[in-house]
Amino acid sequence: MPRRASPSSFVLTVALIAAACDHEKKDDFLIDLGVRDSSVERLPGTHTPIPRGALGEIGNVGRWLDVSRRALQLASSEVLASMGEVDRDLVLPLVDIDPEGTTGQVVLVRWPGARGKDTPPKLDDAERWVLVSMGFEPDRVIDVELLEGELAPGSIERRRVQALLVAGEALQRHAPGQAFFTIDRFQTEPTGRKRKPERVATVVFALAQSSAGPDLELAVEEPKRGKRHRNDVPPLVRELVVHEPGAFVGSSVALKLPDPHPLTVARALQAKQALTVQAGSGTYAIALDGTVSRTGDGS
Repeated sequence: MPRRASPSSFVLTVALIAAACDHEKKDDFLIDLGVRDSSVERLPGTHTPIPRGALGEIGNVGRWLDVSRRALQLASSEVLASMGEVDRDLVLPLVDIDPEGTTGQVVLVRWPGARGKDTPPKLDDAERWVLVSMGFEPDRVIDVELLEGELAPGSIERRRVQALLVAGEALQRHAPGQAFFTIDRFQTEPTGRKRKPERVATVVFALAQSSAGPDLELAVEEPKRGKRHRNDVPPLVRELVVHEPGAFVGSSVALKLPDPHPLTVARALQAKQALTVQAGSGTYAIALDGTVSRTGDGS
């Protein structure tokens, strides 16, 4: 059974998250990552791609991304305020937000003694370590528990960690040394194949910790089933750069996409300012509460 962590255990936990945010000391494979519904060992409700022009859904997903970012920052800030030394472990934080966006949790998965190595961590060496529960409005830590055990083969948690590691390596190719808040969800996508017309991909939203970006959306293929495929690494099936570095100029941004993106909404909420978006289909406004509205036609 999980045990409540002592105050010193929690301080150590947050310091390791903070280490992932440190661009000078961060290992290539140590990135702040997040995952939705990480503690639920069942397939969460699978989403479909956001339809063109679905501004309400764009706003809702953007608000969910913002709450997820705040959850990761809440855990990190506790460590930054209390800890100076860093252990030799690699730590991956997974974030889970309830549907109403009022409570959440960050599950920490760690690789003992792996910090500083030049190879990516292996799934079989990962340990479920700490669970931090929190509330929002106001943002606060509610409880901290110690966990135990490995990432069970075939579990949803293991699949998510694997997908986030795949996405993390891709992000470091796009922006070496940059740290990201990364949140994922399952999404059905077409394959273009008659035998299997759809896949359930793990879509990863990557929000750079630097306000200059970049921000990306990536999709990782379904893992193959069966014991002999246990250690197969699923490939990326999509890499979309939503915001190039330096895309935001004051309170405006120009996108190459047809519509505003949920990551654009998340950026506006993080900055606590209204935003004007010039997209391929027209001009849009993002309000302080994340509401997206069209204000003009495309040129």
